[in-house]
Amino acid sequence: MADMTIDPSTQRRGLTLGLLALAHAVIHAQSALMPLVYPIVIVQFALQPRDIGTFIAITTAVGGSMQLAYGFLTRYVGRPTLLAGGQLLFGAGLVVAGLAQSIGQLLAAISLARIGSSPQHPVGNALLSDRFPAERRGFAISAYGWQVTLALFGIPALLVGSLIALAVREDQAAYRRRARASGSVRSQLRTVLARRDLRLILAASLIAAGGRGLDIVAPFMVLYLRGPLGISQGTTALLYALLLVGAVIGPLLAGWLSDRFGRRRTLVIYYVLSAVGILAFLAAGSNLLLLVPLLLPFGTAVFSESPVLQAYLADRSTGPTRDVAFAVYFTAAFGVGAFWAFIIGSVVSAYGYPVAFGLMAASYVGAAMLLLAVREQRLAPADGS
Repeated sequence: MADMTIDPSTQRRGLTLGLLALAHAVIHAQSALMPLVYPIVIVQFALQPRDIGTFIAITTAVGGSMQLAYGFLTRYVGRPTLLAGGQLLFGAGLVVAGLAQSIGQLLAAISLARIGSSPQHPVGNALLSDRFPAERRGFAISAYGWQVTLALFGIPALLVGSLIALAVREDQAAYRRRARASGSVRSQLRTVLARRDLRLILAASLIAAGGRGLDIVAPFMVLYLRGPLGISQGTTALLYALLLVGAVIGPLLAGWLSDRFGRRRTLVIYYVLSAVGILAFLAAGSNLLLLVPLLLPFGTAVFSESPVLQAYLADRSTGPTRDVAFAVYFTAAFGVGAFWAFIIGSVVSAYGYPVAFGLMAASYVGAAMLLLAVREQRLAPADGS
């Protein structure tokens, strides 16, 4: 079935992408900086790696539990409104986090910020998928996931939220009519879950969440560098910066490659590279001559699978069903991500970092095997196929 778009014109397409990419970058600044905060928090509040895993699990679950609601809310509230309001709430939570004096206060503030950031993935991806054709969708969604900032401020989030509210537009009445004509949310949810290809993509996301970039890999890599390896805070920060440079380059490159050579092929290659990379990181130990050239390409691989997987999901679902598919995808991904954070933290405490990193590598391999079972085709299939 031909892909349905809500706004086939090119008007405001670039502005929408630019604002949403900026909003997403500000949101990812929190995730990018938190791994550097965790070693300090452990010392200040006398915590253990398992406690950090629990902290990540709780905050991820709070934001993730909101994801499913957007498949329903987009029928009644404009998508730009949801994105702008979430950005404003995120900024407020971030400001409160900067004033936290205890681990409980920090947990509450970051949880509030996570709730504010929750519309960005399902609503933002669905909106961009409608605005961009399939041959440009991979690059657009990858640019939306561009983690370009290494600084964390609440005020930019408030400003970007205001700009989205003023500048991003869509014909909500037309979208509402199209959504209602396509069937109920329940029927579309059944359609999503009945589709073998969508189930495999969703399952790959759940498995790969065990080694997801900023929420799993980055925090425990930094804790490993600062803890067992005894690398100084300054050197750890530089190594982490190399990892994040890869996070900037990787998604854009992967999106471009997936547009030209196929989503599944690109994803499988990147999953394999991620598994090899994390095992190489483990083998390198504290040898900076090995770590320095490794972390940039590793960051390029490990941060790239998520936006390409989202583009793959967008290709395989159409119209209002896409909103529901993204809502299910991100609810499941963040929910299981919270579970994985707790599991990885527990494994570190019980068996050590090498076993935890081996588990992350296995998650990449498992996700690649699931995607190999998806039947490839150029156009998004009709619902129910």
